[in-house]
Amino acid sequence: MTFSGPLPRNWWYPLMISLACLLSVPSASAMDWSLLLQQGRIGVALPDIETGGWSVTGISAELVNSVEADNHAVTVHFKPGSRLTATTVIEKTEDSPARLNNVQLDLTDVTLTINLSGAGTFADRTTVAGQVTIEVGDLQHPRLKPQGWRFVGRVSGAVSDLSLEGEVRSDSGLLAGVVFRNRADEFMAGQVALDMDAEQAGTALAGALVQWPPLLTLNHGQLEAAASFRLEPDAPFALDARLNLAGVSGVFDRSAFSDMSGRLLFSLEDESLAARLRDISIGQINSGIGIGPVRLLADYRSPVPEPFAGELEIQQATAEFLNGRLRIAPQTLDLAKLPVNVPLDVYELSLERLLEVYPAEGFEGTGRLNGRIPLMISGTSVEVEQGTMAAIVPGGRLRLPGERLQAMLGSSQAVDLVVQALQNFHYSVLDSTIDYDKNGKLMLGLRLEGESPSVRGGQPVVLNINLEEDIPALLTSLQLSGRVNEAVTERVRERLQQSGQEAQP
Repeated sequence: MTFSGPLPRNWWYPLMISLACLLSVPSASAMDWSLLLQQGRIGVALPDIETGGWSVTGISAELVNSVEADNHAVTVHFKPGSRLTATTVIEKTEDSPARLNNVQLDLTDVTLTINLSGAGTFADRTTVAGQVTIEVGDLQHPRLKPQGWRFVGRVSGAVSDLSLEGEVRSDSGLLAGVVFRNRADEFMAGQVALDMDAEQAGTALAGALVQWPPLLTLNHGQLEAAASFRLEPDAPFALDARLNLAGVSGVFDRSAFSDMSGRLLFSLEDESLAARLRDISIGQINSGIGIGPVRLLADYRSPVPEPFAGELEIQQATAEFLNGRLRIAPQTLDLAKLPVNVPLDVYELSLERLLEVYPAEGFEGTGRLNGRIPLMISGTSVEVEQGTMAAIVPGGRLRLPGERLQAMLGSSQAVDLVVQALQNFHYSVLDSTIDYDKNGKLMLGLRLEGESPSVRGGQPVVLNINLEEDIPALLTSLQLSGRVNEAVTERVRERLQQSGQEAQP
């Protein structure tokens, strides 16, 4: 049976009109009457719908039902085999078009009631209640990877004020609770909640989101997320979301991180995006040399069209490093004006620990260092100009093996004196300038004042030394040595093989 002609905006309207026509229901003003249909089957092909920026094509219904009707109400109980299908559902917007292919709505155990004697529109007097299953064979959206989705839950309310509550699952394994309400011509609102093991969530999100970082892998901990939105006519889209992290560990690119906890709060309103980092702590970030625990507290705000060109307000940023501390003072950074200058303060860094992690045997030392390293951060690199480090009084001791120093510094009479002195040097002054270019080359200018028992009978000695270090190569060496974890080591080896380099720890 095929129906044609102008139809209301909702998918349910053609179905309701079809039922009313089939039943030939008299008006409420007629004499009392009743109808009972124990088992019925209806096949309906419906015309396409164009409404509210959406296009629905290939609509059909297969209905197995029982019907109870009188001059007050019509009640339809749908039975197994009842389904409403559409070939395509398309959102016609330029910025974020959506396309749903092979949509199927299973109406088994749903009850439909039409109040014939009440006031209000047909949609107000038509209510739906029961368990539903909605399957989308393929959902396409610019921010999502194409795949199937399935919703299982309950539907309730009038057609003009419809609510859905249940769970949605993607083919990639993403599982979330959903609450949705649509009040015709007034608002559309919804809530989504997710609570998953971090490893499972990471795999599912990587399979669902186009912008999920391809080099991010989660392997431990728990993720809890919730989002709510509201859309009203002639009002901006409003979204609030939060993400709770509990003991999350994983790998990002060539760095391992562990025990990440805290809250991330997001909001979107009136073309403005806001993010707040609250109580964020990371047990350790390890790219070859471990940093942590790290603690962050910050706010970020940007225009929606340029999400990475906003203002970052740092309220707290601290980390433990080499038995000392790193700190970025509270400040506001304008990311629309790159590069940004971020002074990094260093407190009581252990020289002993620094020489322990440096990949060279026999380096020993004592003492602690303070300093400031001005980081210049652009979109693609980090640079340092005229950073400084200095030893805390009373200084300390350096013992550096002669063969390694000779290889680093070369050979000359002046170098021979430096090598001899540094094999057992007691310093009172250790000053260093620090420069780091965008290619990863670290340049240190060292000034040492002190004495060595084996040089000039222990008389005061002043040494000026310039050193260079390729930091990416150094970190690669540390990563290949297994100081991070197996996943990072394997990732580094794969990259070196792809570039034709030999993977040597």
